[in-house]
Amino acid sequence: MDEFRHTFVRLCRDNHTDPPDFIIHQLKSFENTSKRGKAVLDLSTNSLSPKPCHILGKVIATDRTFLEYKFADCMLSEDAVKGLANGFAHNSYCKSLDMKGNNIRGAGAEALGKMLHHNQAILKLCLEWNALGMLDNSFSLFCEGLGSNECLLALDLRNNQINHDCAIELSANLKRNKTLRAIDLRWNNVGLLGGRAILEMLQTNKTVSRLELAGNNIPSDILKSIETAVGQNEDRAVLSQDHKTKMMMLTKHVKQIESDKSLQMNDLMDTIEKQEDVLRKTKRTTTQQVAHLQEALEERKSSFNALAAKLSMTESELALQEQKTHDVEIVVERLKQELSGRHSSHNEDLRKERETRATMEAQLHKELSESSDKNIQLQSKFDDTERKCRMQQDQIFELKEQVTHLQAEIKIKGAHFEERIQSERNRHKEDLRDAEQIRQKEVSRVRQDADEVEANLRERIQQLEMTRLELEEEISRQKNHNMSNKLQHEEQLTIIKQKFQSEEENRYSQLEEKLRVTQLLKDEVQSRCNQQSSTVSDLTSRNSTLTLETETMKKRVEEMQQELAEKNAVTFAEVGKVKLDLNQALNKLEAERKVQTDLRDQLSDSDRKTSEQILRYREACEEKDAELDSLRRRLKSRELEVSHVREEESQRAKMLQMAVLNYCQNIPQSTMESS
Repeated sequence: MDEFRHTFVRLCRDNHTDPPDFIIHQLKSFENTSKRGKAVLDLSTNSLSPKPCHILGKVIATDRTFLEYKFADCMLSEDAVKGLANGFAHNSYCKSLDMKGNNIRGAGAEALGKMLHHNQAILKLCLEWNALGMLDNSFSLFCEGLGSNECLLALDLRNNQINHDCAIELSANLKRNKTLRAIDLRWNNVGLLGGRAILEMLQTNKTVSRLELAGNNIPSDILKSIETAVGQNEDRAVLSQDHKTKMMMLTKHVKQIESDKSLQMNDLMDTIEKQEDVLRKTKRTTTQQVAHLQEALEERKSSFNALAAKLSMTESELALQEQKTHDVEIVVERLKQELSGRHSSHNEDLRKERETRATMEAQLHKELSESSDKNIQLQSKFDDTERKCRMQQDQIFELKEQVTHLQAEIKIKGAHFEERIQSERNRHKEDLRDAEQIRQKEVSRVRQDADEVEANLRERIQQLEMTRLELEEEISRQKNHNMSNKLQHEEQLTIIKQKFQSEEENRYSQLEEKLRVTQLLKDEVQSRCNQQSSTVSDLTSRNSTLTLETETMKKRVEEMQQELAEKNAVTFAEVGKVKLDLNQALNKLEAERKVQTDLRDQLSDSDRKTSEQILRYREACEEKDAELDSLRRRLKSRELEVSHVREEESQRAKMLQMAVLNYCQNIPQSTMESS
């Protein structure tokens, strides 16, 4: 605070102007406060001349003290607004700016547009009770700056004399903006053309989730369509937020996996160091026994060669096991593709059923939800099989590691013994007789160890073969179960289609019969038309209330779209009630002979409105389904990326293990050379 005040006073002296007392008093009041990062500079209801504003702009350009500035009702001139806007254009710390009630127009609006073009920090801007829309050219420059801004989230433009031309310009520039979330345009004069431009803008801009348009002389139908578009944007924002949280959870999970891998690598290094210590100790003991094991080592070398041949056989068998596991993975991928193809075909059939049989859409949604639950259960079972396959792969990998360790130990010992044999062969020929008995004992012990290792490896290979056969049987069972479920669903769909057709034919026959009766009674009703005008007005009011009820039901459906299956059933039940009420009204009119030509026209209009509303609701449902499908595809792509990352990490771990093994193989050679 002191730095801000000192720089402001210094710049005022350099420009030969006296600093305003209320600014100095406001800055001094912050000196004893402890909340430095949350300070607010409030200069509202104080008149500011252009020179102090220019100086304030220079100080604000480099300031990192205040998060919010308030210049409400300060009677700012165009030059004063320019000075402040130049300062805020270079400020990178302020998050909120309030310039309400300053009659900003013309050059001031242009300066604010330039400020929005350059500023990348302000999140909330309040410009209520100004005159930005008085001049179209300056407002177009303001809109250009708003369209190129990439950080503003909320904009308040209430009571700014914005007409339909300004609204068209604002909508055209908001099509480029991808960050603005809330706009307040209340109490302007947008009109019909401006409302249509805003509605067109909302078809391309999917980020605006709150839009206030009260008091703008916009027709009610356009306002309702704008509200629906904004509601869809809000739902889309909620879904994107959920997707971001899920991605954050996935990244945390991947980091946890990486940390676990690093811990495993540390444990592996510790075990390698322990093995090195054991090798050093065995080296010391073998150097003492080499004098007694010359010929024994030659026979041991032959036994080692036999063990190497056996190990090569085990490696070939392990390669065959890997090939079999790869074939199992291919089968699993084919099953995934078949499940995805069946799911897509099932969704296509459901879409066609919605278009042809809109009246019974709720029952089809229930069937779809049941099939999706079964698909989820099948997917869970499939995930279990995949997890078992991964466990088998881990066991195979552990067996490979053991084999490689045995090979490394055999190679190290063989190389070490060969070098010692060549160096000690000339000196120890006389001690062969004493070493004969020791040689026979060592040979028998080595043979027993080799036989035990071979038996253990064969048992593990048999166990892996049994588990592979069990997995193949389980996959075949799951496939047969899926086929049976598909056939059951197709039979149920055919039964439901036939039922729908029969019900619709009955309804059409009943309606045609009622229309014939009404035409016969038409001539008799016309004589009493004048007497029943009051009843007609009552019926028209009742029809209007029914249309209002349908509109409220439509809003409720749009708000509760996350629980789509249950809510669709409720909405169609309400529509059925409305149709029953209309049928009762028609029966009363037939009983009392009160039908007339005007009433028939009104009823046809109401039917047309309800059909239009149902069509709009269907289109909204299709859009939401398409959005859900796109989000599912994105989630699948993200899961594929995560699987690729996991595969890369496993490859890196394998490379590290091979490097460590090579390092362990090179260590004894270097120690022998040094000895």
